[in-house]
Amino acid sequence: MGHFAKSSLGKVVQLVNRKLSALGLSVLLHLLLFSAVLLAGMPSVEKKVEVKRVPVIQAHAVDGAELRARAEKKRKIREQAERKERERKAAIKRKENEKKKAAEEKRLKQKKEKQHREKQAKEKKAKKAKKAKKAKKAKEKKAKEKKVREKRAKDKKLKEKKAKEKKAKEKKAKALKEKKRAAEQKRVKEKKRQAEKAQAEKIKEEKRRRQLQDEIELEAELEAETALMQSRQQNQAMQRQLSQLRTSIRRQIEKVWNKPRSTPAGRTCKVKVRLLPGGEVGGVTVMVSSGNQPFDASVEQAVWQASPFPYPDSVELRKELKELEMTFVHQE
Repeated sequence: MGHFAKSSLGKVVQLVNRKLSALGLSVLLHLLLFSAVLLAGMPSVEKKVEVKRVPVIQAHAVDGAELRARAEKKRKIREQAERKERERKAAIKRKENEKKKAAEEKRLKQKKEKQHREKQAKEKKAKKAKKAKKAKKAKEKKAKEKKVREKRAKDKKLKEKKAKEKKAKEKKAKALKEKKRAAEQKRVKEKKRQAEKAQAEKIKEEKRRRQLQDEIELEAELEAETALMQSRQQNQAMQRQLSQLRTSIRRQIEKVWNKPRSTPAGRTCKVKVRLLPGGEVGGVTVMVSSGNQPFDASVEQAVWQASPFPYPDSVELRKELKELEMTFVHQE
């Protein structure tokens, strides 16, 4: 029966929470009252149970708005109670955390102090060991320095000895090298002198040969000139001899003329040649240039190289040959 009453009361609460209508609430209240009466009138089997008188609840109609307001008020009260409970638990947890934090800080502080003391002791021990090590190291250093000084002195002496020997050896090698170099220079110089001498003699011999040939040719020309002059009139003989002299001089020049290969065919250069007594060239002047400088230079060089030229005994011919104008044409 008690279970039935509790069940009825639970249903009443659930119906209130679900915001039922006023009529439903009234029916449930009557059921609750009926359950209470039954509980009060039932005889006890084992022992008499004192039952409190339940105040009579006057049922009356309640509208839905009021019920919703009451339910809302209960919800707010419940939420407020839940919030306060959460805040209380949070405060308790915060205090516990603060307590744990303080305990941890204290532990860390003690640990730090212990570590600091241990560190100081360790540093003191290390300092003492360092001092002893330093003293030992200083002693070893002193002994090592002494050994190094002795070694350096020995090495220096040995080095000086080796340097002296090396210097003497290098001096001897240098003297020998210089002697060989001087001998080689002397040999090369002598070889060059001999070559130059041979070349000079060759040039001199060639010049002498050319002069001899020129003299022979001149002599032949002179003999021919004499024969012609004897058979013809003096003026014609002189012109002929002059022409021969010009031809001989031209041949002599062309013989030594080294024509530039790069000069185009048909180039013409006119020069004036001034002869000194004895047939030596006194000067060469380009009167009409070919327009090719290497070609003009080759003509001038040939005139100078061909000197001296045949020189006549006749005063008239000498006058005619004092200045010669000659034209040279480059032909393939």
